[in-house]
Amino acid sequence: MIHLMVCAFGMVFSFMFGLVFSFNPWVSAASVGFIGFLAHLVTSYFKVPPPGNFFFVMLAAVAGSVPFDVELLPSRVGLVGMGAMLSVLLAFFYSVFIAKKVVPLPVRPSFRPKAYTKIVESIIIGAAMALSLAVGYVFKLHTPYWIAVSALAVLQGRDLIHTRQRNFHRIFGTFIGIGLTWIIFGLGIHGLALVVVITLLQFVIELLIVRNYGLAAIFISPLTILLAETAGGLDFDINTMMEARLADTIIGSLIGLVAGWLLHHRDIIARLERRIRSTGIFLRRWS
Repeated sequence: MIHLMVCAFGMVFSFMFGLVFSFNPWVSAASVGFIGFLAHLVTSYFKVPPPGNFFFVMLAAVAGSVPFDVELLPSRVGLVGMGAMLSVLLAFFYSVFIAKKVVPLPVRPSFRPKAYTKIVESIIIGAAMALSLAVGYVFKLHTPYWIAVSALAVLQGRDLIHTRQRNFHRIFGTFIGIGLTWIIFGLGIHGLALVVVITLLQFVIELLIVRNYGLAAIFISPLTILLAETAGGLDFDINTMMEARLADTIIGSLIGLVAGWLLHHRDIIARLERRIRSTGIFLRRWS
């Protein structure tokens, strides 16, 4: 429960950080890059299991794309905080009534990377997040945060081969998922029916994400579109929104692929480690 509460606080902080610095697109991109750096550094140090840094960075990226309004800052952060508290409460009841009956699996010994390896990886991920948002702002894309989310999803790969697979799965799954979204919007659902559809999509995603990411990506696209685009009503051009989402996914996946190549290229990581070590950066606490 302490672990979950700390993660909930981290998500609220990431969202608040992204909102505070959303007054300028370039400052916003830099702030999301900093959250990407910090989230990866902390989650890797404490060995937070997958999805690790993903939702911290995603919340910061979404917040950075929200129009800046000082008066709405408290209410927006409060809503995210309420959602985080609700999740912790549900997890508490789950742990009391269900999880206590589950026999814990033995902990596998894992390789702990060097302190400077974490720093280098965190810098690469932070730079990729900042670049993703900056590209979206330069080309004035409708949802620049989706570029960062797509790049980060690809970066969740365990190695270079897995990263390439996730890149293909992300693009292919999104392409099919957009078709599914078209069907959902074509049904003209709203109100409680929309809530039911979102619940079913989330259930299917949780069922598939641990088995096949490519299949899960098909349902991730309509879920995120329904959550993000229907909050302000259904008065938007579906065709334009779908095209923008597909373009964002392709750009973000390619950025993630390049960053993933750097992350899993041991020679480059080792060279950067030596550079950082030679500068005498004060990071002994992470060793």
